[in-house]
Amino acid sequence: GGKESAAESLFLPAAAPTSRRGHMWANVNAQSVHQQNAVSLMQVDMLQLGVLQTQMDNLSVQATLLIGFALSMWGGATLKPLLEDDSQICIWKTWYHLAFAAVFFVTIALCISCGGIIVSLVLYIKQAAQESALLVSTGAAVANTRRHLSSLNRLFVVSYASFALSAVLAHRMGRGTSGKKHLHRARATAHGSTARDSESGRRAD
Repeated sequence: GGKESAAESLFLPAAAPTSRRGHMWANVNAQSVHQQNAVSLMQVDMLQLGVLQTQMDNLSVQATLLIGFALSMWGGATLKPLLEDDSQICIWKTWYHLAFAAVFFVTIALCISCGGIIVSLVLYIKQAAQESALLVSTGAAVANTRRHLSSLNRLFVVSYASFALSAVLAHRMGRGTSGKKHLHRARATAHGSTARDSESGRRAD
């Protein structure tokens, strides 16, 4: 019996050792999957970065428009009623008129300042985000760009609110100027009618 079991053991296949080639292929496949996942994540991050940069471009365009509108309020048609001595809203009449003009100029200056900061920061952030995505990490670039975009949105809200307030003040100045013109016309008409009545009375006498 012992001899037969020994003879049978000679013909049984030995347990195959783990193949090194199989381990190598498994490592290669794992690295390939990891690289594909990394490339996919990078593509998603670049798409998100493109969307964020588009939002910043739109914000920059809107800020530029606000700057143009705010600068137009510093034209002669707006400043003339504030500096004329006989104007109803001359800034040198009372402290109220002076405070009114100060708020008007401060709001315009704040609107222009915030708009200029937005335009400048958008140019810098876009360039810095591209460099960060290429040299550091796309995920870090997306996170920083999103954080900076929220700050730019807050600046734009301040700029827009300042522009809206300055527009309301400019409208108030326009109403005051037009009211004064109507008052002058009414006085001139009344004076003319009085002169005509007196002249007609003299003729009747």
